[in-house]
Amino acid sequence: MFGIGLRKHIGLAVLAGGLAVPSICSAIEIVAAHWGSDIASMPLAVARQLGYFKKHGVDITGVLTSEGGGTTMRNLLAGDLPYGEVGPPAVLAAVREGIDVVIVDANSVQLADNLWVTLPNSPIKSIKDLDGKKVAVTSAKSVSKALLEMSLEAAGVPVDHIQIVAAGAIPAGLTALESGGVSAAFINEPLWSARHDRYRPVFRPSEYIKHFTQNVGVTTAHYAKAHPEVIRGIVAARREAVDYIYANPKEAAKLIVKEFGDGMSLDVTTRAIEHAVELKFWSRGEIDLAGLEEVARVMIRQGELKSAVDWKQMIDQSFLPADLPRIKFAN
Repeated sequence: MFGIGLRKHIGLAVLAGGLAVPSICSAIEIVAAHWGSDIASMPLAVARQLGYFKKHGVDITGVLTSEGGGTTMRNLLAGDLPYGEVGPPAVLAAVREGIDVVIVDANSVQLADNLWVTLPNSPIKSIKDLDGKKVAVTSAKSVSKALLEMSLEAAGVPVDHIQIVAAGAIPAGLTALESGGVSAAFINEPLWSARHDRYRPVFRPSEYIKHFTQNVGVTTAHYAKAHPEVIRGIVAARREAVDYIYANPKEAAKLIVKEFGDGMSLDVTTRAIEHAVELKFWSRGEIDLAGLEEVARVMIRQGELKSAVDWKQMIDQSFLPADLPRIKFAN
């Protein structure tokens, strides 16, 4: 998800302080970046299709989408939206602007949907074979570049031995791979499921980076205090949907295609879900502090942050179902 770039692949939905708060069961909308084309938000689709939101006391009439970024954040802050799925960098950006954003659950806490691929007949078999080669990322300051560098370092491959090529959007990097311009290129789900027969995996950054929180659920402290039952219902419904997907991947794929419409075919969706289930991609809601710290590490590496982050001030775990584990912060 983050591979397109740190600022290009984040979305945020929060309620600006002072706006009217909808009552329980009223018709409301939420937001998720790249809704309809990204696997991270698939549990929301299942929750809508199976009526889990209403079961937990919330009437979600629709899920808005956006391409993310600073402009999207500014636009959505004025909207009457109680909850959004967002990348942690957007949370940090909002906090820096003085907005009381809080993280209430986690959506995906690892990188298994990201990988680098090569052509089927390539002699490259592993990350070590990239030594001395050209490798495509999306942009010079993208998360894909940071993940490539961190994976190379962990594998003992000197980063300065690799010619990193900022190819642009993911399809552009794959075009460079097919034309011989690079030896390996970045891809993620669901594009990998759509093109799995055209490439061969080289490595996944999740082999080297065990914790990485890609998406979290957010609201504002104002909204959460004024109407906690809405947030609690959304979090519970999403958790139930994640459990359903893990237990029934093929049935879940049909529900997701019905919800998303023409954005993804059933074949690609089914394959993407089966991959995600195998890799345990979705979090049931529990927040992984180590994964958030790894995001901060990437941002510091990129110059987006200057120091460590006090995540404790941005996390409210009181909305999680009682049986889920909590972070125990040091006093």
